[in-house]
Amino acid sequence: MIEQENLIQFNTGCGEIIGEKREHFYFFRGVPYAHADRFEKPVMVEHWDGVFDATKQEKNAFQLGALGKDGKTGHDFYYEEFRKDNKFLYAEDALNMNICRPLDGENLPVIVYIHGGGHETGTTSQYPYFASSEYPKRGIVYVSINFRLNVFSLFRSGNYGLYDCICALQWINKYIKDFGGDPKQVTIMGQSAGAMTISDLLYTHKLKGLVKGAIMCSGGGAVPNIAKPLTKEESKEYWDDVVRLAGCKNDEEVKLIPPEKLWNAWYKKSREKYIIGVQQPGVDGDIIPFLPSECRKRKMDLDIPIMIGVTSQDFMPYMLYELASGYCKYKNKNHKTNAYGYFFDRTLPGNRYKAFHESDMWYFYGNLDKCWRPFTEEDYKLSALMCDYVANFVKTSDPNGTGLDGEKLPEWKAYDYKKQKGFRKFDVNCDGYAYPAECRRKLAHTFLFEKGPM
Repeated sequence: MIEQENLIQFNTGCGEIIGEKREHFYFFRGVPYAHADRFEKPVMVEHWDGVFDATKQEKNAFQLGALGKDGKTGHDFYYEEFRKDNKFLYAEDALNMNICRPLDGENLPVIVYIHGGGHETGTTSQYPYFASSEYPKRGIVYVSINFRLNVFSLFRSGNYGLYDCICALQWINKYIKDFGGDPKQVTIMGQSAGAMTISDLLYTHKLKGLVKGAIMCSGGGAVPNIAKPLTKEESKEYWDDVVRLAGCKNDEEVKLIPPEKLWNAWYKKSREKYIIGVQQPGVDGDIIPFLPSECRKRKMDLDIPIMIGVTSQDFMPYMLYELASGYCKYKNKNHKTNAYGYFFDRTLPGNRYKAFHESDMWYFYGNLDKCWRPFTEEDYKLSALMCDYVANFVKTSDPNGTGLDGEKLPEWKAYDYKKQKGFRKFDVNCDGYAYPAECRRKLAHTFLFEKGPM
C-alpha cells in the first residue's frame, strides 16, 4: 500500500487501484464490477490492465431527463433537492460502484446501497448517498452501485438491472476483502425503487450467502395486486409498441440503434399510458419466478433480518406503509428472523414540504451539511441516531446497542403482530413508536391534504 499526499494505491484481485484519501475514509469512484452488452446479462470484471484510477468521476446508467429539470422525467423538486449544481456522466455500459473504506481495520461489515428513481433514473453520483463518512467512522465499508435502468433494464421483462445488482454483490463477495470488508457481513439497503429491487431479489434464494440483512426505505414490502409485476406475455404488446416507435422491425434491430433513440421510444410509450406493472422488473421465471404473492405462498423468499419503513409525507403514503407493515406481519408469522419498522416524521426546515419521499436519506447518510436546508442541532442529533441504528443492524442484525458516542440507544423493539406492531418513530423527539392507528391517520391526512412531491 502506497500513500502519497491525498492518494492511496494498492493491489486488488483485479489489479492495481488508486483512490482518494479523505478525513475519515479512502474513497474509490467508479470501480467496475461488470460489463454488459445491450439486453445481455452482465459479465463480472475480474481484471483490469494497468492501474485503475478510482479518483475520476464515475459513469452512471443511461438516462435522459435528470429528475425533471429539463422537462423529461420526474419532478423538478427532486432535481433542486438532490441534483442541482452537480454534473453527471451517462453511458450505457456503466456497471460500477463507489467504495468508502475506513482508514483502519480489516474484515469490516459492509453496507451496499441500491438507489431509487422509479426504475427510470438515479445515480450513485447524487447526494445524499454519493459518499458517507458516517459509516466508515463506525467501522463499516460503504458501497453504492450503478446498474441498468429504464428500457435498458426492463425490456421484455429481461430484468437486466436485477442481474446487475446480483453481479455487483457477487463481485463484492469476491473482492471486498481487498477494501477492508468482510464478504460474510454484507447488508443491502435501498430506497424507493431501490427498496423494491431488494424485495424482488428476496423472492428467491439467489442472494443466499451474499447478504445477511436488508434495509428497505419507502418501497419494500408485501406487493399488492394493484402494483404487481407483469409476465412477459402480459407486457408483450407494450414492448412491441416500443420497438415500433423506435423505428425497428424486430428486437435484433433494437439492439443496434443509438441509446438516445431507444430511450426516447420507451419514454414516449411510457408517458402515453403509465402502467406500473411494466415500469418495474417483470415475472421472468428466474429472478422473479412467480407473482410475489405466489413466491411467498411457496415460502421461496429469503429469510434474513430486515429494517423497513416509510416517511409520513411519502408520495404514496398509505400504500407504502401498508406494504411495509404487511411485510412485517408476514415475516413475523413465517420467518425466524426479525423485522424492525420505522416511521420518519421529521419536518425538514426550508420549505412547505415536511417528511417527503427520500427526505430520510439525508439523515440515514449523515450528509446534512451537503444540503441547502437550514438544519438545526436537532436534525444532526436525529441523523446521528439513525446512523447508529443502521450501523448496529449492519454489524449485529439488531439496531439496538450503543451509538458512536458510547451512549446506549433508545430501545427499538422488533415487530410482533400479536404484541408490538409499532414502528420506531424518527422525529424531533425520537420518543417511542408510531402504532398502526396513528400511522394510518397521519398518512390519510397526508394523502388528502399534504401530499409530498411525486
